[in-house]
Amino acid sequence: MGENIKKLLKKTNPARIVVFIIFLLYGATMVYALFWAVTASLNEHTDLILNGLALPKKLHFENYLEAFRVLKTSNASFGTMLWNSVWLTVLNSLISLAAMTVTGYVLGRYSFVGKKVITVIMLAAMLIPVYGNGSATLRMYMRLGMYDSPLIVLKSASALGAMTLVIKTFFQNIPMAYQEAARVDGASRMRIFLQVHLPMVKPSLFAIFILQFIGGWNDYTLPIYYMPNYPTISSGLYIYETLSKFTMNKPVFFAGVVMCAIPPMILFSIFSDKLMKNVSLGGLK
Repeated sequence: MGENIKKLLKKTNPARIVVFIIFLLYGATMVYALFWAVTASLNEHTDLILNGLALPKKLHFENYLEAFRVLKTSNASFGTMLWNSVWLTVLNSLISLAAMTVTGYVLGRYSFVGKKVITVIMLAAMLIPVYGNGSATLRMYMRLGMYDSPLIVLKSASALGAMTLVIKTFFQNIPMAYQEAARVDGASRMRIFLQVHLPMVKPSLFAIFILQFIGGWNDYTLPIYYMPNYPTISSGLYIYETLSKFTMNKPVFFAGVVMCAIPPMILFSIFSDKLMKNVSLGGLK
């Protein structure tokens, strides 16, 4: 045991120690922010106003029930906002992942005229600021009948994003031997895609789906810009806090914030291993 510790200390350099301390401090701030939100949600309004850092004298779990009654936006209750978050996030994540997977597969496994041009266009599109084309995008959605409609999920069919290039790399790194063996057995291109290549990158695609889901769940800009009558839990809380900043019951508001954070936290805690571990593609037999 002593020799292992000595070897570990020899490998440790000052740069690693500094990086570790920075990440440790950053992680501590995240944990404290969550802890403070939970304690604030269980506090009493007057006590929280007088001393925001004090622990609650009595745990008011009724604040969570009160959140379902008080937190409303655009005539949508808290339960409605929660449901809007679920279907919008799930559909956006699935449609986006499907579009990126198909596009990444074509770019990663096939050679055709204009392939490099498409890749360059995708990289250039990523450099355009999101808010630089906001007015044009809004007008386009209005003309297509997607504005303030569940059809807005179709916008996720766009494969212009960094994750498409990541998926392209996944498929590109698969050895050709698998594809050639499937062709010898008479498999079609669609069958090779569905039964050979897709299962090999499934863990990576699942990790991307989780990241897409967490990002979509916390995104409050999409409903505010394009779905004003379909507020999600994140956009609804943002609007409620903006309109009722000086009159709202703060513990009840933070109860809503905590409930908004619970689903992505549970999802991340369950599948954290799949997100963190490296997925290796190989294993020729």
